[in-house]
Amino acid sequence: MSSLGELVRHRGPFASVYLDASHDTEDAAKAMELRWRGVREELAGQGADDATLDVMQDAVLTPVPGKPGRALVAAHGRLLLDRVLPRPPAVETTRWSDRPHLLPLATWTEPAVPHVVVMVDRAGADLHGYDGRGERAGEVPGDGHPPREVPRGGWSHRRLRKAVEDPAGRDAAMLAAEVDRLVTNLDARLLVLGGEVGARADVREELSPRCRDVLIEVGGASPAEGADDAAFDHAVRSLVAQYQSDLDNDVVEEFTAEADDPHGRAVQGLAPVVEALREAKVAALLLSDPALGDRTVWSGDDPAQLALREQDLRGLGVEHVGERRADEALGTAAAVTGAQVVFTDAAGLREGVGALLRH
Repeated sequence: MSSLGELVRHRGPFASVYLDASHDTEDAAKAMELRWRGVREELAGQGADDATLDVMQDAVLTPVPGKPGRALVAAHGRLLLDRVLPRPPAVETTRWSDRPHLLPLATWTEPAVPHVVVMVDRAGADLHGYDGRGERAGEVPGDGHPPREVPRGGWSHRRLRKAVEDPAGRDAAMLAAEVDRLVTNLDARLLVLGGEVGARADVREELSPRCRDVLIEVGGASPAEGADDAAFDHAVRSLVAQYQSDLDNDVVEEFTAEADDPHGRAVQGLAPVVEALREAKVAALLLSDPALGDRTVWSGDDPAQLALREQDLRGLGVEHVGERRADEALGTAAAVTGAQVVFTDAAGLREGVGALLRH
């Protein structure tokens, strides 16, 4: 959520949309137009201005292949977020509100795990790093050419070709050095190595202990031009998703252990969680969705200024306050304070909300 901190500091109101963006049939473009027409009418009915609706329409009607979902947030004629989701949302959401609705991103976006992916064969190698934020992951120098930036996005759709004519010899050591540099720069939690068995073995032998500690090998793919690497792509995504799931489970287990300690770092219930968010003490916000329902909280101009009651904020000297949906206010507070968001059904959360504190 911390990557969205700048977004939530924009002046609202905001249009927030989560919808099915499937484009895998002959009539997909027409279906998307009809779907967007309904979304636009609903947003307009809630008070959205034409400039904001127009900029969202331009984005929505630009097709994305396959069966993805789409998350968009816009305000005052500016598109602030346009993110492709790995699958359509179970429930489409359309909101015009003072705060952007960000919590669905915690469940529908792909895991933000920094990782490096290498595919190698005797002809060459593909090397890509992903920093977990969808931004430039690093630079990979080509042979005799200036460094080239890895574009935004996940590894599978952003490839760089690094010639490695003889992985078994000096070039394997050179590639391993580049891999080590990228793993270190990104603080990568996973290094996925795929390709031909022999070529993988040559590169593996040259990797540093740091890389070997996070290394997972996957067979069945080659960086050769025209190779079908769909299985490898799926394997990488599964590995990253499993790693993120394990991290989330660790948070839930730590929260449960701390909740059993009267002096532990866990709080439950809307009131103590709101207070902890206001004081920027929350390391991880735990939610069981849709337990928040239509509950509301009060907040100021700063999204981190939260309280259950209006007088509580005014007592802290906050002049401009408003009553807002809890699912929007908690999400934006998490974004500006850098709190992780974890959805779980396993923690038995009081009022559907809990927090693991930083200290």
